[in-house]
Amino acid sequence: MEFSFSKLISDVKLILVNPNGFWVEQKETADSKQLWLTYLLPIALAGAVAVFIGEFFKRTDFFIQFPLLKAAREILLFVLQYFISVFFTKELMKTFGGEKNIDLARKLVVYSMTPMLLVSVITGLFPFLYVVDIFGIYSFYLFWIGAKELLTFPENKEQSYIIITIVVNFFIFSFLSVFLSKVLLIF
Repeated sequence: MEFSFSKLISDVKLILVNPNGFWVEQKETADSKQLWLTYLLPIALAGAVAVFIGEFFKRTDFFIQFPLLKAAREILLFVLQYFISVFFTKELMKTFGGEKNIDLARKLVVYSMTPMLLVSVITGLFPFLYVVDIFGIYSFYLFWIGAKELLTFPENKEQSYIIITIVVNFFIFSFLSVFLSKVLLIF
């Protein structure tokens, strides 16, 4: 899988505007091993650059260390979120009667993180627009739609799997966000 900026933009547009069509299309594609490199990392890097710029120009002393640490925290937050969430998403599949599938777990996690990544770019560049963070909730909807389309569970366990997985991933994100912020304050 090779990186293509135009494919990245079209995937972002499609998942935000037409999530049902996007997930149907993803059902037929394979090879999601490099997805975090070709999809997640470029958007996370854009978010890190935005955080750096927003923090650098917000400060009156123009020290570069704090903005650099905040930008590194941003990348680390989303990369750790991806890998930990893929693990739990995959492991919970078997718990709820489904078949463990790492490729589907990768797709579900990385593409459902899109709104959170885009919101981090906006709030990183303009920290006073923190109210925009509420749009990150759209990630839960994307995960819900994607899980319904990509995964097969016994009929009475699908909803439980989706809700539990969303809650687990939300707590992972919350924990990582607080933990990495505290670690940042140590430096």
